[in-house]
Amino acid sequence: MQAIILAAGEGIRLRPYTNLVPKPLFTIKGKTLLTHHIDKLNSLGIDNKNIFVIVKYLKEEIIGFLERYHPGVNYIVQENKYGTASAVKTASKYITDDYILITYADEYFEDTLEEFKKDELIIGVKEVDDVSKYGKIIEENGYLKEIKEKTETGKGKIFVGVIKITKDFFKILDKIKPNEKTGEYYLTDAILEYNKIKKFRIYTLKGKRSDIGNEEALINARKM
Repeated sequence: MQAIILAAGEGIRLRPYTNLVPKPLFTIKGKTLLTHHIDKLNSLGIDNKNIFVIVKYLKEEIIGFLERYHPGVNYIVQENKYGTASAVKTASKYITDDYILITYADEYFEDTLEEFKKDELIIGVKEVDDVSKYGKIIEENGYLKEIKEKTETGKGKIFVGVIKITKDFFKILDKIKPNEKTGEYYLTDAILEYNKIKKFRIYTLKGKRSDIGNEEALINARKM
């Protein structure tokens, strides 16, 4: 199994903090978010040479950090197109294994990800009190049915930036169209398209998690 860590985002909602420090290098419990992810991947048996970190914004800082603290981890610069789907596609030519684990570097979670060692398509979710800021996961018999993007309210499960795909998933990325409002290519669109062919099993992460999307989330994550 190989792994892709998405670490190219600007972290606009965390400015001015992200003016100088990219979000993946923010620290939680004495370690950067990026180190938390790499450590978890290593614990699953994925060595550094099979980890690919996608960078773009303040890439020099992240590259320097990897070279110093995580030698052997690969970095790939995301060019031109924006969005999580484009970021994943950037790594496609480097992937040789059948299964690939993708994580979002701005997600902090306590789960060990041991469940993702299984040879199957798995999407990581977590229940939240208000799904209105996210896409609500609709499941059927334990498998993904739909992701309703920011149209629902109340409690529900959301995608938390951890997903296991197969190599043929990359073919779907060529079919994804940019979002009409942002112009970005979203991985969730590719997930839903691929789910029509092969279903993703839903796995609810254990322990606490936080999407480090704003200052409040960062503070709360540091209190976990």
